[in-house]
Amino acid sequence: MSNTAETTAELARLALPLMSRHGIPLTPRNYAVWYEYVSGANAALKEEIDRLRSDEGAFTEAANDALFQQFVSECDVAAFQRIRAEMRQLLREVGASLLNAGEDAERFGSRVHGAVAEIEHSSSVDQIHDLLRAVIDEARAMRESTNALRSHFDTKTREIQTLQHELDRARKRALTDALTGLANREALYEAVESAIHDADEHDTDLCLLLVDIDYFKRVNDTHGHLVGDRVIRFVASTLKRLVKGKDTAARFGGEEFAVVLPDTPANGAMALAENIRRAIADARLVRSDTREPLSQITVSIGVGSYRRGEAVNALLDRTDQALYAAKSGGRNRVTNENAIGDGFEVSPG
Repeated sequence: MSNTAETTAELARLALPLMSRHGIPLTPRNYAVWYEYVSGANAALKEEIDRLRSDEGAFTEAANDALFQQFVSECDVAAFQRIRAEMRQLLREVGASLLNAGEDAERFGSRVHGAVAEIEHSSSVDQIHDLLRAVIDEARAMRESTNALRSHFDTKTREIQTLQHELDRARKRALTDALTGLANREALYEAVESAIHDADEHDTDLCLLLVDIDYFKRVNDTHGHLVGDRVIRFVASTLKRLVKGKDTAARFGGEEFAVVLPDTPANGAMALAENIRRAIADARLVRSDTREPLSQITVSIGVGSYRRGEAVNALLDRTDQALYAAKSGGRNRVTNENAIGDGFEVSPG
């Protein structure tokens, strides 16, 4: 769901009643968790909250804090602290407005009840006329107060939406690798967990690729780390170009990358891996400063297939074994985990 003002307001309208129903204090941390929950963007968080909602009284202070720490705390700390302070001030202002509105309504109610009592004892039309005029004046003042309150709430809603956008941007920065613009390691784990949940729920295939640049240390030693960074960005851009749709490309660390492929069987994952390998091997890179050509850049790729009920690390470990087999087998090749030990591997064409 896109973060337009309308969708942000709608998500807020969904989150706040749920928080109230479960007795969740309206703090910035708790609101961030439940906003994320109703948005549906974080499958692991949704699964955990759905589990807790089935337990009576499960949302203790410790449970709320654990949800935030596990699923939302990736956001930039300084940005969150600023947003927390601003949201605290907003809530104070909203609370004060509600208190004032309550006092206005109580005063108006008292005036109306008083007028009713006075009318019962009035002996002339003039007295009743004066009483009605007084009630009309109070009603006009109440209407003006209500309009002012509505305008105030409209302003505060826009301010809260702005804070939510800033929180979203901070979280996105926290889940993005700065060098390549790909998802980072934290985001990769989220993507794998979400894909595993969907694969279990819908009984679909799921595959994972681990991609490692061959002889990367040699590139750094020969050309320096700046050129090494450019090579990393080149591989990342190739992944961006070839990885489409709901698939996720991430920088796993150093010169290693990962690609999450939901709803993809092993043969489809192997085909994509070979396309990636060939595209990188066929490229001819030159230094931008000296126009000196670099030696051929190649990658080794391991392909793993999800097995029902296994944890994220189990899938990563098996895929890493396939990657190790590809590198041990001569590099610049793709190896499927199921083929390890039987001599089968996809070699360069």
